[in-house]
Amino acid sequence: MPRGFFTQSAMVLFTDAPSIDRVAAALATDSVTRRSTEPGWISGGAELLVPFGGRGHVHVDVVGAPWPDAMEDAKDPSLFAAWSMGAFGPLAYPGGLRRAVQQAAAFPEATSDAHRAFVRLRTSYLVGAGEESAVLPDDWSALGELAALLRMASPLLALEGACAFFDPNAEVVLAPGAFRALMAESEGGEPSLELFTSVRHFVVDERWSLMDTVGMERFFLPDFEALIPTGTDPSEMAELLRDACAYLLSEGAVIEDGHSIEGPGEMLKVRARDASVADPPRRVLQLVPDGAVVPELG
Repeated sequence: MPRGFFTQSAMVLFTDAPSIDRVAAALATDSVTRRSTEPGWISGGAELLVPFGGRGHVHVDVVGAPWPDAMEDAKDPSLFAAWSMGAFGPLAYPGGLRRAVQQAAAFPEATSDAHRAFVRLRTSYLVGAGEESAVLPDDWSALGELAALLRMASPLLALEGACAFFDPNAEVVLAPGAFRALMAESEGGEPSLELFTSVRHFVVDERWSLMDTVGMERFFLPDFEALIPTGTDPSEMAELLRDACAYLLSEGAVIEDGHSIEGPGEMLKVRARDASVADPPRRVLQLVPDGAVVPELG
């Protein structure tokens, strides 16, 4: 579905909904505007606008309901309309929290049903802009937006009842402690990749498994899929995929169909694909062992 009006998003999941006053106090900034909005999936009924980066704003609201993984459900027209307008994030896709929890190896206690509300952080450049203003300004910086959202999520995760950080655009779910540790590692530099991209692992059959990344589409870059033989250390492939993502962030879309990449113990051939094997749908660069007969993955 479309990216909509918001350019980035991040969520803090809560066991009980905090008041918008508690959220405002936690953010501890004088540069905030509060306004009333129509309650619903598009906005929680009250919204904080926090300026960042010139003319951008972070929209902060409280949604007093669990994260709607079934956001494509046409039986709830208001939910479907909110999703289609990008109200949950530019790349949020149905089932995202469930998939994030399933892949959260470092957060084994993660669950999709422990929370009852979430605080939503979304970036936009349209407040006070003219009707013809672009959703993405000429000086747009996805990393700048992410840094702003992550800084704001940090104090919210310290509030009573906060149980997890969730980025629906990368299907990342983190315990509050893990989030703080990654933020500390990133202090003084760019945010850690683990805060805004995920690496996942799937078993294909007795001979092969698949690892992929989620989150690069927010930079208008492809994600990666890698077919690896059973017996290969998944951690080595995960490190390679993280390095490949970092390389694209630094250099742009310079890895193309037909290129080769040195993988764990063998060369990998690059195959550009317009559709991913697993949800969410996105462009991928598929890495397969050069010369190997591999299963067809759709």
